[in-house]
Amino acid sequence: MRNKVKLSWPLLIYGLLVLLAFWGTVLHWQTGLLQAGSIGGLAGWELLKVLGGTSAIIIPMLVGYYQGPIHRRWPLALGYGLVGAVTFSLAHWLPSGGGTTERYLVQQIFITWLGTLLLWMAAPVLHRILHRWQAKQRRTVILALIGVFLVLEILGWQMLLGFAGGRSLVWLAFLFTIGDWLATDRAWWQRFSRWFYLVLGLISWLLTALTIWLHNSRVDYNPHRGLLVDHLHQLIGIAPCQPLLLITSVLLLMAVGYHHLAISLADLGRGILTLNLLGIPLAFAPVASKIPWLLCWIVLTAAIITGLPLLFERLFADVSWTISGAAIRRWAGRVIRFGWPLLLTYLILWLLTVASFALLWNNDWTMVTWAVTKRAAIININTLMIFAICLVLMAITNRWWLSSGITIAFYIGWIVASQLKIAAREEPILPTDMSTLTAPKEMLGMVDSKTIVAVVGGAILLLGVCAWLEHRYGHPRLRWWGRLGVALVAVLFLGSFTRANHSNSLTFKQLQKYHDIPYFYKQIRGAQMNGTLLQFANNIDVHVMTKPVGYSAARMHQIEQRYTTVGAKINQDRQHGTVGRQNLVFVLSESFADPSRVPGMKVHGGDPLPFLHQLEKHTTSGLMLSSGYGGGTANMEYQALTGLAVASFSPTMPTPYSQLVPYQKRAWSINQLFNYSIGIHPFTANLYSRKTVYHKFGFAKFYHFGSADKLTYTKKIYHNPKVSDDSTYKEITLNLRRQPHGKFVQVATMQNHMPYQNYYRHNHYSISGDNFSEGQENSIETYIQGIHYTDTALKSWIHQLDELDQPTTVVWYGDHLPGIYNKVSMSKYGVPLHETDYFIYSNKAARRLNHDRIVNQHQLVSPNVFGALALAKMDMKVSPYYALLTKVSEEIPATSLPLDGSSKNNTAHQGGISFVDQHGKEVKLNAKQRQLYHDYQLVQYDLTAGHGYLMKDRFLKSVAK
Repeated sequence: MRNKVKLSWPLLIYGLLVLLAFWGTVLHWQTGLLQAGSIGGLAGWELLKVLGGTSAIIIPMLVGYYQGPIHRRWPLALGYGLVGAVTFSLAHWLPSGGGTTERYLVQQIFITWLGTLLLWMAAPVLHRILHRWQAKQRRTVILALIGVFLVLEILGWQMLLGFAGGRSLVWLAFLFTIGDWLATDRAWWQRFSRWFYLVLGLISWLLTALTIWLHNSRVDYNPHRGLLVDHLHQLIGIAPCQPLLLITSVLLLMAVGYHHLAISLADLGRGILTLNLLGIPLAFAPVASKIPWLLCWIVLTAAIITGLPLLFERLFADVSWTISGAAIRRWAGRVIRFGWPLLLTYLILWLLTVASFALLWNNDWTMVTWAVTKRAAIININTLMIFAICLVLMAITNRWWLSSGITIAFYIGWIVASQLKIAAREEPILPTDMSTLTAPKEMLGMVDSKTIVAVVGGAILLLGVCAWLEHRYGHPRLRWWGRLGVALVAVLFLGSFTRANHSNSLTFKQLQKYHDIPYFYKQIRGAQMNGTLLQFANNIDVHVMTKPVGYSAARMHQIEQRYTTVGAKINQDRQHGTVGRQNLVFVLSESFADPSRVPGMKVHGGDPLPFLHQLEKHTTSGLMLSSGYGGGTANMEYQALTGLAVASFSPTMPTPYSQLVPYQKRAWSINQLFNYSIGIHPFTANLYSRKTVYHKFGFAKFYHFGSADKLTYTKKIYHNPKVSDDSTYKEITLNLRRQPHGKFVQVATMQNHMPYQNYYRHNHYSISGDNFSEGQENSIETYIQGIHYTDTALKSWIHQLDELDQPTTVVWYGDHLPGIYNKVSMSKYGVPLHETDYFIYSNKAARRLNHDRIVNQHQLVSPNVFGALALAKMDMKVSPYYALLTKVSEEIPATSLPLDGSSKNNTAHQGGISFVDQHGKEVKLNAKQRQLYHDYQLVQYDLTAGHGYLMKDRFLKSVAK
């Protein structure tokens, strides 16, 4: 017995260590006893946590390793199974809440426990089936599968083997097979000493802990800081299925069982029930204060750890077929000889892709590891795209090394060109840049000559190496049908990206599974997240707008004549033919919406918006139907400025600011009616291509962080990192005073932008209700305090405007609700979750000039009619275009993208249009309304995607007569 390693007590101790590890994990995220800065503490718990993952692998392998006889013991087996099931069932119904991490983990552990029990019962039959092959045959297959598993994990495609994160029966059966092989092929793997396996196992164990930590530490992208924020992930119970964890477990099992591994049924029972221990602390985390309950479950589990299962000896029919080792070796040799050049090329392209991600993140090692671990599938999609190009070249030339050389050289050039464009314009290469290929001399003139020489020289050297490889390893060749098949597969794969933004396409659905987010509103961010090739492909499938029925030059001429007549009739009651000395200010108030309208929530502490509510009683005001929830600011800004509805655009173009306006020859905006226009945005202007858009719209100045014209007022409120609304309003007043009369000012504030992290000294408001998650109260109360400061600043600003001698009208509106009411059903309350506040106010000078016109019949509007409403408030005559918008504001219900949550901000969506009446009900248009809206869509198509028949001053600017 000296050389035997008995597992009874070691397994029990091991189970208690596992329990300690998981209880420590629970304490970590439930009570915060270990802080993120405590590296030693985190490392210790991480190493202990790996024990849990190791147990979930080693125990099924032990079941396969055990080759001894099994006796029938129905009562004990039945009792063991029932007690384990009851344990998990009760844990499942603990007050952890549906969908929480604790409940999810208990369910996953239960699957592992149950699958291991089933393997134990079926072990004799499985052993007989496996032993039909010789040990060395099983060894070849098992080691090959482990290698494939390692490669697939690196590529992010482990699901191809059906291992499903270490929970599937396929995975558990694979572990059983490994254990059986270790027991029957001892002569092969015992050629090295046990210390060899022990040292390698410990090294692999440490690497496993590091790998799992990289996978489990969650990194969130902060879209408005332009960086990634590292958060401590809720450390999960059993580690994800990791090849290193598997290799570690195999090495440790070899080290422990080098001389002889004595396993009894009691050992296996203790081992399987160890899995039961894993779920206990996680299940009881929500009631961690009730320690006696936890101790009771530990004692109960330990008491039943000696239970024995019942084993069915005949579950499957005998299997008589075998595969010879020689056949396996011949097949493997052919695959290696033919496949190693392909694998080598793919590896080089993969490394180049990783290098491109490193360049995109300025060689930040943290971000490189994040990309490799968290965006592995995205990295491989980029690699497959360039690899598909290589396959097309192979089909054409039938020379693999030549095709590889050309592809690699092209990819290096692509990466260099991408970096050059990013350095020059903070934007990756896009499909619209392909037009520059017609002027190569001009483009190359913008690149440093040393860079050109280095790229060309490197390409020549690479092609020379490939020519030698072609001479040395140039065979075998493909036959014509093979070349045709390769070309067809590669072209179909590349062609599939032409449907990348169609929500009903297979390509779109697969890309969503891999978390492809195009980030159309900031292309550089999309490249950082998705890679330059995939981001390029995301921008291929962009269609501005479907051509409306009847679009033609003659039809557009009819529309121009029709609304010239309509405009002349409207103008009979208007007094001003030009803007004269009048100013118009559009203020988009970031995330502003009255919280008292949110279903299921009450605000305590008084009215946070007393001035706004009082002002709304005496001026044009109401609710605006936003096209976004929690985001989509630029879409509301675009609609207000242009009068065009985003709901009419193609679902593949969700962000016209960045996808449309920069590429238009001429883009219309209301500011072009005025003598002078400026933009103000107290933040960076990198998002949504605002600098390009405002220039295209014809703004004379644009004040933002980093602009040549500096912002004067940039004060903040306490710890809020965003510029206060009070400062922004002062900036508006300053520019109204110092710029010429008859001007337009576009403003987008930032004070109330998410997140809401206890910025203010005191939150004077509290909330109650059931529309927010536990722990979310502080964020909502901080937000409410913020909009109260907006209300106070608004009161002061309106007073300043009334003292201004220039006639000034203000269109003020919230762009969308903040995305903090996460328990309100979007399908049930879609309309109120898209309603924000607006008002149109004229100062004293404007009221005297325009006889205080109040356009108050509009209670619910969409932002595309703000221009028409503002001109009515200013008593200004309209052009045919604004005559059309006036009719739309009077006769068409408020318009938006679908309000049921199916339309996401800044990404391709399902499409469709929602019309909402003044009572907040979604309605359908009648025949007259459909005709009017069809005219409106024809005009929108003509101005954005059509021939521009109406893109002329007499339709857009000139007063209809």
